[in-house]
Amino acid sequence: MKSIQTKITLLILVAILACAVVIGSTGIISFGNEIDHDSATAMNLICNEKAQELNNVFGKIEQSVKILSVCAEDNLESVDRLSEDAEYLREYTQELEELGLTVANKTDGAVAVYMRFSPTVTPSTEGFFHVRNLQTDRFEAVPLTDLSMYSSTDKEHVGWYYTPVRAGKAVWLQPYSNENIDIYMISYVIPIYKDTRLIGIVGMDIDFRYITSKVDSIHLYETGNAFLTDDAFDIVHSKNFKSGTAIGELSESIAQADAEELIDMDAIYEYVIDGEKKRTVFQSLENGMYLAVTAPVSEIDSIKNDLIKRIVVRGFLICIFFLFLAWLIARTIIRPLKELDDAARDIAAGQLDVSLTCKSRDEIGTLTTSLMEMASQLKRRIEYINGLAYVDKLTGVKNNTAYLHEVSMIQIDMENGGKDLALFIIDVNGLKYMNDHYGHDCGNQLIVDVSRALVKVFGHENCYRIGGDEFAVIVKDMNRFKCSERKQEFINQLQQNDDGISPSAAVGYAFYDKDTDESWEAVFKRADKEMYREKQEMKSRKESSFLKS
Repeated sequence: MKSIQTKITLLILVAILACAVVIGSTGIISFGNEIDHDSATAMNLICNEKAQELNNVFGKIEQSVKILSVCAEDNLESVDRLSEDAEYLREYTQELEELGLTVANKTDGAVAVYMRFSPTVTPSTEGFFHVRNLQTDRFEAVPLTDLSMYSSTDKEHVGWYYTPVRAGKAVWLQPYSNENIDIYMISYVIPIYKDTRLIGIVGMDIDFRYITSKVDSIHLYETGNAFLTDDAFDIVHSKNFKSGTAIGELSESIAQADAEELIDMDAIYEYVIDGEKKRTVFQSLENGMYLAVTAPVSEIDSIKNDLIKRIVVRGFLICIFFLFLAWLIARTIIRPLKELDDAARDIAAGQLDVSLTCKSRDEIGTLTTSLMEMASQLKRRIEYINGLAYVDKLTGVKNNTAYLHEVSMIQIDMENGGKDLALFIIDVNGLKYMNDHYGHDCGNQLIVDVSRALVKVFGHENCYRIGGDEFAVIVKDMNRFKCSERKQEFINQLQQNDDGISPSAAVGYAFYDKDTDESWEAVFKRADKEMYREKQEMKSRKESSFLKS
Protein backbone atom coordinates (compact mmCIF):
# COMPACT_ATOMS: atom_id res chain seq x y z
CA MET A 1 0.00 0.00 0.00
CA LYS A 2 1.31 3.41 -0.88
CA SER A 3 2.03 5.79 1.95
CA ILE A 4 0.09 8.99 2.55
CA GLN A 5 3.24 10.92 1.65
CA THR A 6 3.38 9.17 -1.73
CA LYS A 7 -0.30 9.75 -2.38
CA ILE A 8 -0.04 13.45 -1.54
CA THR A 9 3.09 13.78 -3.65
CA LEU A 10 1.41 12.09 -6.63
CA LEU A 11 -1.72 14.20 -6.18
CA ILE A 12 0.30 17.43 -6.06
CA LEU A 13 2.39 16.23 -9.01
CA VAL A 14 -0.71 15.63 -11.15
CA ALA A 15 -2.25 18.95 -10.05
CA ILE A 16 0.88 20.96 -10.85
CA LEU A 17 1.32 19.33 -14.24
CA ALA A 18 -2.36 19.85 -15.10
CA CYS A 19 -2.22 23.50 -14.08
CA ALA A 20 1.02 24.04 -15.97
CA VAL A 21 -0.42 22.49 -19.13
CA VAL A 22 -3.79 24.27 -18.96
CA ILE A 23 -2.52 27.67 -17.84
CA GLY A 24 0.61 27.50 -20.01
CA SER A 25 -1.22 26.49 -23.18
CA THR A 26 -4.01 29.00 -22.54
CA GLY A 27 -1.46 31.73 -21.86
CA ILE A 28 0.57 30.89 -24.96
CA ILE A 29 -2.52 30.85 -27.19
CA SER A 30 -3.88 34.08 -25.72
CA PHE A 31 -0.48 35.71 -25.85
CA GLY A 32 0.05 34.59 -29.44
CA ASN A 33 -3.35 35.93 -30.51
CA GLU A 34 -2.64 39.25 -28.80
CA ILE A 35 0.77 39.56 -30.47
CA ASP A 36 -0.76 38.72 -33.87
CA HIS A 37 -3.39 41.42 -33.35
CA ASP A 38 -0.76 43.94 -32.26
CA SER A 39 1.47 43.17 -35.24
CA ALA A 40 -1.47 43.57 -37.62
CA THR A 41 -2.37 46.87 -35.98
CA ALA A 42 1.24 48.05 -36.11
CA MET A 43 1.59 47.21 -39.81
CA ASN A 44 -1.70 48.95 -40.61
CA LEU A 45 -0.62 52.03 -38.67
CA ILE A 46 2.71 52.11 -40.51
CA CYS A 47 0.96 51.68 -43.85
CA ASN A 48 -1.57 54.38 -42.97
CA GLU A 49 1.18 56.77 -41.86
CA LYS A 50 3.17 56.25 -45.07
CA ALA A 51 -0.01 56.57 -47.14
CA GLN A 52 -0.65 59.93 -45.48
CA GLU A 53 2.87 61.04 -46.39
CA LEU A 54 2.27 60.11 -50.04
CA ASN A 55 -1.15 61.77 -49.95
CA ASN A 56 0.52 64.96 -48.77
CA VAL A 57 2.71 64.78 -51.88
CA PHE A 58 -0.31 64.24 -54.12
CA GLY A 59 -2.18 67.02 -52.30
CA LYS A 60 0.56 69.53 -53.09
CA ILE A 61 0.47 68.52 -56.75
CA GLU A 62 -3.32 68.86 -56.84
CA GLN A 63 -3.07 72.30 -55.25
CA SER A 64 -0.60 73.46 -57.90
CA VAL A 65 -2.87 72.38 -60.76
CA LYS A 66 -5.97 73.83 -59.04
CA ILE A 67 -4.26 77.22 -58.84
CA LEU A 68 -3.69 77.09 -62.59
CA SER A 69 -7.26 75.93 -63.31
CA VAL A 70 -8.86 78.63 -61.15
CA CYS A 71 -6.83 81.35 -62.84
CA ALA A 72 -7.65 79.92 -66.27
CA GLU A 73 -11.39 80.10 -65.56
CA ASP A 74 -11.43 83.41 -63.68
CA ASN A 75 -9.19 85.32 -66.11
CA LEU A 76 -11.11 84.31 -69.24
CA GLU A 77 -13.33 87.11 -70.49
CA SER A 78 -15.44 84.93 -72.80
CA VAL A 79 -15.16 81.79 -74.89
CA ASP A 80 -16.26 83.61 -78.03
CA ARG A 81 -13.48 86.20 -77.75
CA LEU A 82 -11.00 83.39 -77.18
CA SER A 83 -12.12 81.79 -80.45
CA GLU A 84 -12.32 85.00 -82.49
CA ASP A 85 -9.51 87.25 -81.20
CA ALA A 86 -6.04 85.80 -81.94
CA GLU A 87 -4.24 88.53 -79.99
CA TYR A 88 -6.42 87.93 -76.93
CA LEU A 89 -5.74 84.19 -77.26
CA ARG A 90 -1.99 84.85 -77.33
CA GLU A 91 -2.07 87.16 -74.28
CA TYR A 92 -4.36 84.83 -72.33
CA THR A 93 -2.11 81.83 -73.10
CA GLN A 94 1.05 83.74 -72.15
CA GLU A 95 -0.43 84.76 -68.80
CA LEU A 96 -1.36 81.17 -67.95
CA GLU A 97 1.99 79.93 -69.24
CA GLU A 98 3.89 82.19 -66.82
CA LEU A 99 1.74 81.04 -63.91
CA GLY A 100 2.14 77.41 -64.92
CA LEU A 101 5.94 77.68 -64.93
CA THR A 102 5.85 79.34 -61.50
CA VAL A 103 3.78 76.62 -59.84
CA ALA A 104 5.67 73.83 -61.64
CA ASN A 105 9.01 75.11 -60.37
CA LYS A 106 7.62 75.01 -56.84
CA THR A 107 6.18 71.48 -57.17
CA ASP A 108 8.52 68.64 -56.26
CA GLY A 109 8.67 65.87 -58.86
CA ALA A 110 7.02 67.89 -61.63
CA VAL A 111 8.46 67.10 -65.09
CA ALA A 112 5.90 68.83 -67.27
CA VAL A 113 3.16 71.46 -67.06
CA TYR A 114 0.66 72.21 -69.79
CA MET A 115 -2.53 73.88 -70.85
CA ARG A 116 -4.37 72.72 -73.99
CA PHE A 117 -7.41 74.35 -75.54
CA SER A 118 -10.33 72.35 -76.82
CA PRO A 119 -10.24 71.89 -80.62
CA THR A 120 -13.86 73.09 -80.61
CA VAL A 121 -12.70 76.49 -79.32
CA THR A 122 -9.29 77.07 -80.93
CA PRO A 123 -7.09 75.29 -83.47
CA SER A 124 -5.96 71.81 -82.29
CA THR A 125 -2.39 72.94 -81.46
CA GLU A 126 -3.13 75.88 -79.19
CA GLY A 127 -1.87 76.03 -75.58
CA PHE A 128 1.52 75.46 -74.03
CA PHE A 129 3.62 72.48 -72.96
CA HIS A 130 6.83 72.80 -70.93
CA VAL A 131 9.07 69.86 -69.99
CA ARG A 132 11.78 69.94 -67.34
CA ASN A 133 15.29 69.50 -68.75
CA LEU A 134 16.85 67.05 -66.28
CA GLN A 135 20.34 68.34 -67.02
CA THR A 136 19.64 72.05 -66.50
CA ASP A 137 16.64 71.54 -64.18
CA ARG A 138 14.76 74.18 -66.17
CA PHE A 139 11.42 73.90 -67.93
CA GLU A 140 11.66 74.22 -71.70
CA ALA A 141 8.88 74.67 -74.22
CA VAL A 142 8.33 71.72 -76.57
CA PRO A 143 6.16 71.45 -79.70
CA LEU A 144 2.50 70.76 -78.97
CA THR A 145 0.84 67.52 -79.97
CA ASP A 146 -1.73 68.01 -82.73
CA LEU A 147 -4.87 66.57 -81.15
CA SER A 148 -6.44 66.08 -84.56
CA MET A 149 -3.72 63.59 -85.56
CA TYR A 150 -4.65 60.98 -82.93
CA SER A 151 -7.72 59.02 -82.05
CA SER A 152 -9.40 59.94 -78.80
CA THR A 153 -8.78 56.34 -77.68
CA ASP A 154 -4.97 56.64 -78.07
CA LYS A 155 -4.06 56.74 -74.36
CA GLU A 156 -0.30 56.86 -74.85
CA HIS A 157 -0.41 60.04 -76.95
CA VAL A 158 -3.59 61.91 -76.04
CA GLY A 159 -5.06 60.01 -73.07
CA TRP A 160 -3.94 62.90 -70.89
CA TYR A 161 -6.45 65.10 -72.72
CA TYR A 162 -9.47 62.93 -73.43
CA THR A 163 -9.59 61.03 -70.10
CA PRO A 164 -10.39 64.11 -67.94
CA VAL A 165 -12.63 65.55 -70.68
CA ARG A 166 -14.76 62.38 -70.69
CA ALA A 167 -14.82 62.34 -66.88
CA GLY A 168 -15.83 66.00 -66.75
CA LYS A 169 -13.81 66.49 -63.57
CA ALA A 170 -10.26 66.49 -62.24
CA VAL A 171 -8.61 63.08 -62.54
CA TRP A 172 -5.38 61.34 -61.67
CA LEU A 173 -4.08 59.34 -64.60
CA GLN A 174 -2.64 55.97 -63.62
CA PRO A 175 1.10 55.47 -64.29
CA TYR A 176 1.80 55.46 -68.02
CA SER A 177 4.59 56.05 -70.49
CA ASN A 178 4.16 59.36 -72.31
CA GLU A 179 5.43 58.63 -75.80
CA ASN A 180 5.51 62.34 -76.62
CA ILE A 181 8.35 63.03 -74.15
CA ASP A 182 9.41 59.42 -73.36
CA ILE A 183 8.90 59.59 -69.58
CA TYR A 184 7.06 57.13 -67.32
CA MET A 185 4.79 59.33 -65.24
CA ILE A 186 1.56 59.99 -63.46
CA SER A 187 -0.53 63.05 -64.25
CA TYR A 188 -3.14 65.23 -62.58
CA VAL A 189 -5.41 66.97 -65.08
CA ILE A 190 -8.36 69.31 -64.61
CA PRO A 191 -10.86 70.17 -67.41
CA ILE A 192 -11.65 73.92 -67.63
CA TYR A 193 -15.18 75.17 -68.27
CA LYS A 194 -16.62 78.64 -68.83
CA ASP A 195 -20.39 78.97 -68.74
CA THR A 196 -20.64 75.15 -69.06
CA ARG A 197 -18.53 75.20 -72.25
CA LEU A 198 -15.31 73.22 -72.34
CA ILE A 199 -12.30 75.51 -72.77
CA GLY A 200 -9.61 72.86 -72.49
CA ILE A 201 -7.51 71.22 -69.80
CA VAL A 202 -4.61 72.11 -67.47
CA GLY A 203 -2.35 69.49 -66.01
CA MET A 204 0.97 68.54 -64.54
CA ASP A 205 3.06 65.43 -65.12
CA ILE A 206 5.02 63.90 -62.23
CA ASP A 207 8.02 61.66 -62.78
CA PHE A 208 6.85 58.30 -61.41
CA ARG A 209 10.35 57.72 -60.06
CA TYR A 210 9.74 60.56 -57.60
CA ILE A 211 6.83 58.59 -56.13
CA THR A 212 8.55 55.20 -56.24
CA SER A 213 11.62 56.56 -54.46
CA LYS A 214 9.41 57.43 -51.50
CA VAL A 215 7.83 53.98 -51.61
CA ASP A 216 11.26 52.30 -51.75
CA SER A 217 12.34 54.24 -48.66
CA ILE A 218 9.66 52.51 -46.57
CA HIS A 219 11.11 49.76 -44.37
CA LEU A 220 9.75 47.70 -41.50
CA TYR A 221 11.18 44.87 -39.44
CA GLU A 222 14.43 43.67 -41.11
CA THR A 223 13.55 43.13 -44.77
CA GLY A 224 9.97 44.41 -45.00
CA ASN A 225 9.17 46.94 -47.73
CA ALA A 226 6.30 48.50 -49.66
CA PHE A 227 4.76 48.33 -53.13
CA LEU A 228 2.14 50.18 -55.20
CA THR A 229 -0.89 48.94 -57.12
CA ASP A 230 -3.16 50.75 -59.54
CA ASP A 231 -6.90 51.20 -59.03
CA ALA A 232 -7.48 47.67 -60.39
CA PHE A 233 -5.09 46.23 -57.76
CA ASP A 234 -2.46 45.35 -60.34
CA ILE A 235 1.08 45.96 -59.09
CA VAL A 236 2.74 48.96 -60.75
CA HIS A 237 5.90 49.14 -58.62
CA SER A 238 7.55 46.61 -56.32
CA LYS A 239 10.95 45.23 -55.40
CA ASN A 240 9.56 41.69 -55.27
CA PHE A 241 6.89 41.46 -57.97
CA LYS A 242 6.74 42.11 -61.68
CA SER A 243 4.71 45.13 -62.77
CA GLY A 244 1.26 44.06 -63.87
CA THR A 245 0.96 41.24 -61.34
CA ALA A 246 -2.58 41.09 -59.96
CA ILE A 247 -2.55 41.03 -56.17
CA GLY A 248 -5.34 38.46 -56.32
CA GLU A 249 -2.70 36.02 -57.51
CA LEU A 250 -0.84 36.27 -54.19
CA SER A 251 -3.40 34.40 -52.11
CA GLU A 252 -7.00 33.21 -52.18
CA SER A 253 -7.94 35.48 -49.23
CA ILE A 254 -6.73 38.56 -51.12
CA ALA A 255 -8.51 37.47 -54.30
CA GLN A 256 -11.83 37.11 -52.45
CA ALA A 257 -11.62 40.47 -50.64
CA ASP A 258 -13.10 43.64 -52.10
CA ALA A 259 -11.46 47.09 -51.95
CA GLU A 260 -13.08 48.11 -48.67
CA GLU A 261 -12.02 44.87 -46.99
CA LEU A 262 -8.45 45.21 -48.22
CA ILE A 263 -7.93 48.68 -46.75
CA ASP A 264 -9.61 47.87 -43.42
CA MET A 265 -7.34 49.00 -40.55
CA ASP A 266 -7.73 45.60 -38.86
CA ALA A 267 -7.13 43.52 -41.98
CA ILE A 268 -3.88 41.66 -42.69
CA TYR A 269 -3.30 39.11 -45.44
CA GLU A 270 -0.85 36.24 -45.74
CA TYR A 271 0.69 34.89 -48.94
CA VAL A 272 3.66 32.80 -50.07
CA ILE A 273 6.34 33.92 -52.51
CA ASP A 274 9.44 31.89 -53.37
CA GLY A 275 8.61 29.51 -50.54
CA GLU A 276 8.53 32.26 -47.91
CA LYS A 277 5.39 33.27 -46.02
CA LYS A 278 4.70 36.97 -45.88
CA ARG A 279 1.98 39.26 -44.59
CA THR A 280 0.74 42.47 -46.16
CA VAL A 281 -1.72 45.32 -45.49
CA PHE A 282 -3.18 47.94 -47.84
CA GLN A 283 -4.20 51.61 -47.75
CA SER A 284 -5.75 53.75 -50.49
CA LEU A 285 -4.04 56.84 -51.91
CA GLU A 286 -5.43 60.16 -53.13
CA ASN A 287 -4.56 59.40 -56.75
CA GLY A 288 -6.58 56.16 -56.85
CA MET A 289 -3.63 53.83 -56.32
CA TYR A 290 -3.05 51.66 -53.26
CA LEU A 291 -0.03 51.40 -50.99
CA ALA A 292 0.87 48.05 -49.43
CA VAL A 293 3.51 47.22 -46.87
CA THR A 294 4.72 43.66 -46.55
CA ALA A 295 7.13 41.70 -44.36
CA PRO A 296 8.10 38.03 -43.83
CA VAL A 297 6.05 36.15 -41.24
CA SER A 298 9.31 34.93 -39.66
CA GLU A 299 10.30 38.52 -38.87
CA ILE A 300 6.84 39.59 -37.71
CA ASP A 301 6.52 36.57 -35.38
CA SER A 302 10.13 36.55 -34.18
CA ILE A 303 9.32 38.33 -30.92
CA LYS A 304 6.28 36.12 -30.31
CA ASN A 305 8.21 32.92 -30.99
CA ASP A 306 11.08 33.99 -28.78
CA LEU A 307 8.77 34.86 -25.90
CA ILE A 308 6.83 31.59 -26.27
CA LYS A 309 10.09 29.68 -26.03
CA ARG A 310 10.97 31.58 -22.88
CA ILE A 311 7.56 30.88 -21.39
CA VAL A 312 7.90 27.17 -22.08
CA VAL A 313 11.43 26.95 -20.66
CA ARG A 314 10.63 28.99 -17.58
CA GLY A 315 7.36 27.16 -17.08
CA PHE A 316 9.24 23.88 -17.15
CA LEU A 317 11.78 25.12 -14.59
CA ILE A 318 9.00 26.45 -12.35
CA CYS A 319 7.24 23.07 -12.54
CA ILE A 320 10.43 21.28 -11.52
CA PHE A 321 10.88 23.66 -8.60
CA PHE A 322 7.32 23.25 -7.32
CA LEU A 323 7.41 19.51 -7.79
CA PHE A 324 10.44 19.36 -5.55
CA LEU A 325 8.76 21.69 -3.07
CA ALA A 326 5.63 19.51 -3.07
CA TRP A 327 7.70 16.41 -2.44
CA LEU A 328 9.49 18.18 0.42
CA ILE A 329 6.25 19.41 2.01
CA ALA A 330 4.59 16.00 1.62
CA ARG A 331 7.59 14.33 3.24
CA THR A 332 7.85 16.72 6.20
CA ILE A 333 4.20 17.66 6.75
CA ILE A 334 1.59 14.94 6.53
CA ARG A 335 -1.28 17.30 6.74
CA PRO A 336 -0.13 20.59 5.19
CA LEU A 337 -2.08 23.69 6.01
CA LYS A 338 -3.75 25.16 2.96
CA GLU A 339 -3.94 28.53 4.58
CA LEU A 340 -0.16 28.74 5.00
CA ASP A 341 0.34 27.53 1.43
CA ASP A 342 -2.01 30.15 0.02
CA ALA A 343 -0.39 32.89 2.09
CA ALA A 344 3.08 31.86 0.95
CA ARG A 345 1.95 31.96 -2.68
CA ASP A 346 0.41 35.41 -2.21
CA ILE A 347 3.64 36.73 -0.73
CA ALA A 348 5.68 35.17 -3.56
CA ALA A 349 3.40 36.95 -6.03
CA GLY A 350 3.97 40.28 -4.28
CA GLN A 351 0.65 40.43 -2.40
CA LEU A 352 1.92 41.27 1.08
CA ASP A 353 -1.41 42.14 2.75
CA VAL A 354 -2.01 38.59 4.02
CA SER A 355 -4.25 37.57 6.91
CA LEU A 356 -3.87 34.22 8.73
CA THR A 357 -6.37 32.84 11.24
CA CYS A 358 -4.28 30.10 12.85
CA LYS A 359 -3.87 30.78 16.61
CA SER A 360 -2.30 27.52 17.80
CA ARG A 361 0.65 27.58 20.21
CA ASP A 362 2.64 24.85 18.52
CA GLU A 363 5.19 25.06 15.72
CA ILE A 364 2.41 25.76 13.17
CA GLY A 365 1.28 28.77 15.18
CA THR A 366 4.82 30.02 15.44
CA LEU A 367 5.18 29.61 11.69
CA THR A 368 1.95 31.54 11.12
CA THR A 369 3.11 34.41 13.33
CA SER A 370 6.53 34.45 11.67
CA LEU A 371 4.99 34.44 8.19
CA MET A 372 2.76 37.42 8.98
CA GLU A 373 5.69 39.30 10.53
CA MET A 374 7.81 38.53 7.48
CA ALA A 375 5.12 39.91 5.17
CA SER A 376 4.86 43.05 7.29
CA GLN A 377 8.64 43.52 7.40
CA LEU A 378 8.96 42.84 3.70
CA LYS A 379 6.27 45.38 2.89
CA ARG A 380 8.00 48.04 4.99
CA ARG A 381 11.37 47.13 3.48
CA ILE A 382 10.04 47.38 -0.08
CA GLU A 383 8.47 50.76 0.67
CA TYR A 384 11.75 51.94 2.17
CA ILE A 385 13.82 50.65 -0.77
CA ASN A 386 11.47 52.27 -3.28
CA GLY A 387 11.94 55.56 -1.43
CA LEU A 388 15.71 55.21 -1.59
CA ALA A 389 15.62 54.19 -5.24
CA TYR A 390 13.70 57.15 -6.61
CA VAL A 391 14.09 60.06 -4.17
CA ASP A 392 17.17 62.22 -3.62
CA LYS A 393 17.91 62.12 0.11
CA LEU A 394 19.29 65.67 0.37
CA THR A 395 16.70 67.64 -1.60
CA GLY A 396 13.63 65.41 -1.59
CA VAL A 397 13.20 65.70 -5.36
CA LYS A 398 13.46 62.73 -7.69
CA ASN A 399 16.94 61.27 -8.17
CA ASN A 400 18.94 60.13 -11.19
CA THR A 401 17.38 56.64 -11.12
CA ALA A 402 13.92 58.16 -11.43
CA TYR A 403 15.23 60.42 -14.20
CA LEU A 404 16.65 57.49 -16.20
CA HIS A 405 13.39 55.59 -15.80
CA GLU A 406 11.40 58.59 -17.05
CA VAL A 407 13.79 59.05 -20.01
CA SER A 408 13.32 55.40 -21.00
CA MET A 409 9.54 55.92 -21.04
CA ILE A 410 9.89 59.13 -23.07
CA GLN A 411 12.19 57.38 -25.58
CA ILE A 412 9.52 54.72 -26.16
CA ASP A 413 6.95 57.48 -26.61
CA MET A 414 9.23 59.25 -29.14
CA GLU A 415 9.41 56.08 -31.22
CA ASN A 416 5.62 56.20 -31.45
CA GLY A 417 5.41 59.84 -32.48
CA GLY A 418 6.14 61.62 -29.22
CA LYS A 419 4.40 64.47 -27.42
CA ASP A 420 5.38 68.06 -26.77
CA LEU A 421 7.84 68.48 -23.90
CA ALA A 422 10.60 70.77 -22.73
CA LEU A 423 13.86 69.83 -20.99
CA PHE A 424 15.69 72.22 -18.66
CA ILE A 425 19.26 71.50 -17.50
CA ILE A 426 20.32 73.45 -14.39
CA ASP A 427 23.89 73.61 -13.11
CA VAL A 428 24.44 75.17 -9.67
CA ASN A 429 27.15 77.83 -9.59
CA GLY A 430 29.72 78.12 -6.85
CA LEU A 431 29.23 74.72 -5.14
CA LYS A 432 32.95 73.91 -4.97
CA TYR A 433 33.75 77.38 -3.68
CA MET A 434 31.05 77.09 -1.03
CA ASN A 435 32.25 73.65 0.08
CA ASP A 436 35.92 74.77 0.23
CA HIS A 437 35.35 78.06 2.09
CA TYR A 438 32.24 77.47 4.20
CA GLY A 439 31.97 73.72 4.55
CA HIS A 440 29.82 71.03 3.03
CA ASP A 441 26.80 71.96 5.12
CA CYS A 442 26.64 75.33 3.37
CA GLY A 443 27.24 73.60 0.04
CA ASN A 444 24.34 71.26 0.77
CA GLN A 445 22.17 74.20 1.71
CA LEU A 446 23.01 75.80 -1.64
CA ILE A 447 21.81 72.64 -3.40
CA VAL A 448 18.64 72.59 -1.28
CA ASP A 449 17.88 76.26 -2.05
CA VAL A 450 18.16 75.66 -5.79
CA SER A 451 15.93 72.55 -5.58
CA ARG A 452 13.29 74.49 -3.64
CA ALA A 453 13.24 77.19 -6.28
CA LEU A 454 12.86 74.55 -8.99
CA VAL A 455 9.95 72.88 -7.17
CA LYS A 456 8.16 76.21 -6.70
CA VAL A 457 8.41 77.06 -10.40
CA PHE A 458 8.13 73.63 -12.10
CA GLY A 459 6.43 71.41 -9.53
CA HIS A 460 7.90 68.56 -7.51
CA GLU A 461 6.83 65.88 -10.00
CA ASN A 462 8.95 67.39 -12.82
CA CYS A 463 12.28 67.96 -10.99
CA TYR A 464 15.26 65.57 -10.88
CA ARG A 465 18.68 65.81 -9.28
CA ILE A 466 20.90 64.01 -11.79
CA GLY A 467 24.32 64.94 -10.39
CA GLY A 468 26.05 66.62 -7.49
CA ASP A 469 25.30 70.15 -8.66
CA GLU A 470 23.12 69.39 -11.67
CA PHE A 471 19.34 69.20 -11.97
CA ALA A 472 16.99 68.35 -14.81
CA VAL A 473 13.39 69.42 -15.28
CA ILE A 474 11.08 67.63 -17.72
CA VAL A 475 7.81 69.42 -18.46
CA LYS A 476 5.34 67.65 -20.74
CA ASP A 477 2.75 69.35 -22.96
CA MET A 478 4.56 72.66 -22.61
CA ASN A 479 4.43 75.36 -25.26
CA ARG A 480 7.93 76.20 -26.51
CA PHE A 481 7.26 79.91 -25.98
CA LYS A 482 6.76 79.35 -22.25
CA CYS A 483 10.30 78.02 -21.73
CA SER A 484 11.97 81.42 -21.51
CA GLU A 485 9.23 82.68 -19.19
CA ARG A 486 9.64 79.71 -16.84
CA LYS A 487 13.39 80.13 -16.85
CA GLN A 488 13.06 83.76 -15.78
CA GLU A 489 10.59 82.77 -13.03
CA PHE A 490 13.18 80.34 -11.70
CA ILE A 491 15.95 82.97 -11.73
CA ASN A 492 13.65 85.42 -9.93
CA GLN A 493 12.83 82.76 -7.35
CA LEU A 494 16.54 82.20 -6.66
CA GLN A 495 17.00 85.92 -6.04
CA GLN A 496 14.25 85.85 -3.41
CA ASN A 497 16.14 83.37 -1.23
CA ASP A 498 16.24 84.65 2.39
CA ASP A 499 18.45 82.19 4.31
CA GLY A 500 21.69 84.18 3.85
CA ILE A 501 22.85 82.30 0.77
CA SER A 502 22.60 83.82 -2.69
CA PRO A 503 22.25 80.84 -5.01
CA SER A 504 22.98 81.12 -8.70
CA ALA A 505 22.60 78.62 -11.53
CA ALA A 506 23.15 78.33 -15.26
CA VAL A 507 20.05 77.19 -17.14
CA GLY A 508 19.75 75.69 -20.58
CA TYR A 509 16.59 74.36 -22.16
CA ALA A 510 15.48 72.59 -25.32
CA PHE A 511 12.12 71.73 -26.81
CA TYR A 512 11.43 68.31 -28.34
CA ASP A 513 11.04 68.62 -32.12
CA LYS A 514 9.13 65.66 -33.59
CA ASP A 515 10.46 66.33 -37.09
CA THR A 516 14.18 66.34 -36.25
CA ASP A 517 14.74 64.67 -32.87
CA GLU A 518 15.04 60.92 -33.23
CA SER A 519 16.12 60.29 -29.65
CA TRP A 520 16.15 61.84 -26.20
CA GLU A 521 19.91 62.33 -26.51
CA ALA A 522 19.41 64.97 -29.20
CA VAL A 523 17.15 67.03 -26.93
CA PHE A 524 19.52 66.62 -23.98
CA LYS A 525 22.56 67.71 -25.97
CA ARG A 526 20.86 70.93 -27.05
CA ALA A 527 19.77 71.78 -23.53
CA ASP A 528 23.17 70.89 -22.07
CA LYS A 529 24.96 72.94 -24.74
CA GLU A 530 22.73 75.93 -23.98
CA MET A 531 23.41 75.55 -20.24
CA TYR A 532 27.15 75.34 -20.81
CA ARG A 533 27.05 78.42 -23.04
CA GLU A 534 25.23 80.38 -20.35
CA LYS A 535 27.66 79.16 -17.71
CA GLN A 536 30.59 80.42 -19.75
CA GLU A 537 28.91 83.79 -20.21
CA MET A 538 28.24 84.03 -16.48
CA LYS A 539 31.87 83.27 -15.75
CA SER A 540 33.04 85.96 -18.13
CA ARG A 541 30.69 88.51 -16.51
CA LYS A 542 31.45 87.26 -13.01
CA GLU A 543 27.73 87.51 -12.45
CA SER A 544 27.84 85.41 -9.30
CA SER A 545 30.34 85.88 -6.48
CA PHE A 546 30.23 82.12 -5.93
CA LEU A 547 31.03 81.20 -9.55
CA LYS A 548 34.35 79.33 -9.08
CA SER A 549 33.63 75.97 -10.69
